[in-house]
Amino acid sequence: MAKGKKTTIKEIKKLNDNEISINGKEYIIIEDVKDIETATTMKISSNGNRILRFEDVNKKARIDVKRNIDVVKYSFVDKDAAGKFKKGHDQNFLTKDDLKEVLGNVNCHKDAMEMIYKFTDKKSETYDPKAGHTNFYLFEEITE
Repeated sequence: MAKGKKTTIKEIKKLNDNEISINGKEYIIIEDVKDIETATTMKISSNGNRILRFEDVNKKARIDVKRNIDVVKYSFVDKDAAGKFKKGHDQNFLTKDDLKEVLGNVNCHKDAMEMIYKFTDKKSETYDPKAGHTNFYLFEEITE
């Protein structure tokens, strides 16, 4: 769906506290509102968020496409290889001594970024001082 495009909601059903089905496709609720099932249209904003619109123009909810995302940590032994990997995340720079560790699996981009920030934000209790140097935290969408 292109940015700025509005989609009329024909069928909407809340699956659980954080999931919703709209026109047969599943989404993760990022910002919930009361009576989310009364949304009339869905719009994609300039930054790619999906925004639900309601009869009340002041009422809005944000959702994201449900995905299967692994959050991974790449740890390099060689600093030169790490520097080359940093530029484009090209996995050809990985050697047998380097490690790829799956830290978790999430359903939306926002959750993936929150998990990554736990290791890359200097204010976090789990901050990794090697993040961005020899350790890299990334998310990889799993396509089936």
